[in-house]
Amino acid sequence: MEQALAKIGQNFFLIFGFMAVGGAVAMIFAKSAVHSVLGFLFTMLSIAGCYVSLQAEFLGVAQILVYAGGIVVLFLFVVMLVELTKYKEQGGIFQLQTKVAVPVVLVGCVGFLLVFKETIFGAASKDALLLRPELAQGLDVAKQNAQAVSRGLFADYLLPFEILSVILLVALVAAVTIAKQERI
Repeated sequence: MEQALAKIGQNFFLIFGFMAVGGAVAMIFAKSAVHSVLGFLFTMLSIAGCYVSLQAEFLGVAQILVYAGGIVVLFLFVVMLVELTKYKEQGGIFQLQTKVAVPVVLVGCVGFLLVFKETIFGAASKDALLLRPELAQGLDVAKQNAQAVSRGLFADYLLPFEILSVILLVALVAAVTIAKQERI
């Protein structure tokens, strides 16, 4: 019975994985910025499906709330505020950007893989999902993954979590300021 459930979970993971890749491709090749954001939304929802198929329900819900909810709304807000029509009239900026962006992204990916080769392709760490003993007290980490993630996040990683929220707030304020200055 457990093997059948594991096989079904693997199949759902593959389906959601292909859907995520399809959404990412749609996001990259969309002609409209709004369609690109919708492709990003589809990708984030598919990744949440991958998490749920791996029995990481907390991460799936967090993916939906943070990315599909918050970040997509932020992107749509910025897209609606910033007018891209004057850049389209110039025409040359996007052609130059494409010629420069492709080699830069390829060099960046190769550099990233060289630096983090051992981390990405190495053996999985046995200590990656362990909580400190005082945080894990009275908790079955394998069955109560939401509690385990929340205890680790709000105990050991509270400061980076709060810094990330401030960075997102600064990005939102900057987008509004840039959009306001362009319309004046």
